[in-house]
Amino acid sequence: MKKINLFITLLAIYVLFLAGCKKNNLTVTYDANGGIGTMPAQNFERDEPQVLLPNAFVCEGYWFRGWNTAADGSAQKYTNQQIIAIKEDMTLYAQWRADQITYYVLFFANGGSGTMENQAFTENKWQKLSPNTFTRHGNKFTGWNTKADGTGYLLTDEQSIVLTENIALYAQWADLSVTGKPCTGTPTVKDADGNTYKTVKIGSQCWMKENLKTTKYNTGEVIPLIINNMDWSEAVSGAYCYYDNNIANADTYGALYNGYAVNTELLCPAGWHVPTENEWGILLEEMGGLDISGYKLKNETGWEEAGYGGGNGNNESGFSALPAGMRLGYFGTFQNKGEATSFWSSTDNMWGKIYIFLYYGKEFSGRENSDEYGYSVRCVKD
Repeated sequence: MKKINLFITLLAIYVLFLAGCKKNNLTVTYDANGGIGTMPAQNFERDEPQVLLPNAFVCEGYWFRGWNTAADGSAQKYTNQQIIAIKEDMTLYAQWRADQITYYVLFFANGGSGTMENQAFTENKWQKLSPNTFTRHGNKFTGWNTKADGTGYLLTDEQSIVLTENIALYAQWADLSVTGKPCTGTPTVKDADGNTYKTVKIGSQCWMKENLKTTKYNTGEVIPLIINNMDWSEAVSGAYCYYDNNIANADTYGALYNGYAVNTELLCPAGWHVPTENEWGILLEEMGGLDISGYKLKNETGWEEAGYGGGNGNNESGFSALPAGMRLGYFGTFQNKGEATSFWSSTDNMWGKIYIFLYYGKEFSGRENSDEYGYSVRCVKD
């Protein structure tokens, strides 16, 4: 009986000994999994974090995606040179992906007519969208959207994009009978100099389609023209200028007026006025809000291409904003012609006079500045 008890005791001790003698020196083996090259096995200490060796395998026509504990990629994934800790020997299989994956853009007329072929894109490669060929009677094509109702992401015609998946693009249309037409009964308006401006109906508002360039208030009084930079920065009454002091810019961009000229309430023709902040806000909402209205107000040409999507708009509104630039108040110098434009409002707040700013993007933003600055003026009908 004592011998049996001794045997059981010794057996228990042996089992405990084996349990306490787990292998501490482990090995990670690397498998090219269809690739070529060699990599040494890597020694690991149990539960001690260590960086995996950098991949040295190659596979023609494929790029290395990482490692997996299963050859088919169905098990544990690891990235190249990931820090890991292991509890047992392990084989890591290289994972490969074809160099070129093709995705497609599917174009939908969305109420229009015509056909457009699906467009192939190579993954992660910038490429221009095919030009629109759809048409819709009584409507103007204004761009593409990832949702038919226009609530998705907006893309311009022939915009450069990069794809990581297939996408559908829906043509967006503006009804020409609703907006972009001359104002009923007032297709044009004249200023105190006799300059004639086209008008445009946008929602419930009637706007000048061009920037003001009058040299006189509507009373006939001459507005001072200031050329000298220092004189401009020190002026405390109404004044105007032309960008770079070049009168040739007036035909395209109009004149630039300081805030003091706006304060007179005499700049616009009788029956018209410099819009308030609220009136600019109505225009903004009519054109879809802050994030997109700038794109719909900007002219289709004339803006320098820069940044994502470039500078031109689709002018869905008919407002035809051009990058007239500005004149700084503190130096009297000029900047941003071709890149940006700013329009005065007649509204002041505690930080200055509100103005509207359009730049490279699709946004429409309101800001404040002092009356010394020189900005464009658009008049709205009373």
